[in-house]
Amino acid sequence: MIDVNVSLGCWPFQRFAISTAAELTEHLRGEGITQAWVSAMESVLYPDPDIYDDLLFEQLADIDMLRPVKTVNPTLPNWRESLERAGHAIKLYPNYHKYRLDDDRVMALCETDRIVMIHMRIDDERNQSSLLQVPGVHPHELIALAQRRPDTTFVALCAYRAEAIELATCAPNILVDLSFVELLDTVKNLLEQVSAEQVLFGSHTPMLYTRSAVLKWQLADVSERIKQQIAHGNAQRMQ
Repeated sequence: MIDVNVSLGCWPFQRFAISTAAELTEHLRGEGITQAWVSAMESVLYPDPDIYDDLLFEQLADIDMLRPVKTVNPTLPNWRESLERAGHAIKLYPNYHKYRLDDDRVMALCETDRIVMIHMRIDDERNQSSLLQVPGVHPHELIALAQRRPDTTFVALCAYRAEAIELATCAPNILVDLSFVELLDTVKNLLEQVSAEQVLFGSHTPMLYTRSAVLKWQLADVSERIKQQIAHGNAQRMQ
C-alpha cells in the first residue's frame, strides 16, 4: 500500500503523537503501508520552505519506505533553485502561499516531469482556528491548469467528495486521494462517477487518523483488482 498524502513535523493548531521519522515509519507499517510520500508540515507556514525541506530530506535519507516530497512556493525569488532540488513530486499550497494556479510561475514549474501535488486544503474549513481561516483551492483553478498542461500529472490532495468528482471528470490528468472523501462505502460510491485509474490511497497522516483511510479501502465493496489499483497500482504507474 502506497500512501501519497503524509506529512511530518509540527502544526501550530494541533499536537501530533508522531514527531520523528522512526515513529512515522513504525506507525505506517503497523497500518499496512509499505511506502509513503512525505512532506514537511512546517514548510507550509515557514517563510522559506527549503529550511524544513532540507531537514526532512536528511531525516528520510536512510528510510527507503518514506519518499520525501518537496514544497515549492513559486512566489519566492529562489523557486527555480528550490525546484531543482525536488525529487519525483512537488507539493503546492496556493491558498497558504497566496497565489492563483493561473500564475505564469505555476505554468513554468509544471514544465518538468515531476508530479504536481496540489493541497486543496490542510484541514476542514469548519475546524480551522479563528486565527488562520484559509479557504480551499477552487477546483476550477486546478481544472483550468490541468487542461492547459495535459502532459503533466496533477494530484489533488484533501479534496471533498464533490470536488474530487468534478476534478477527475473534467481533467483525466488529475488524480484524487481518499483522505477527505467521506460517504457510505466511500470507494464504491466514488467509483460510480470517477475512473479507478484516477483514485489514490492517501490518509493525510498525521492531521487525520491513518486507520480511517485504511478502513475506507479495506471495506470497499469493489473487486480485488480495483482495490490493488488504488492501494498501489496507480501510484506506481506515476513514479
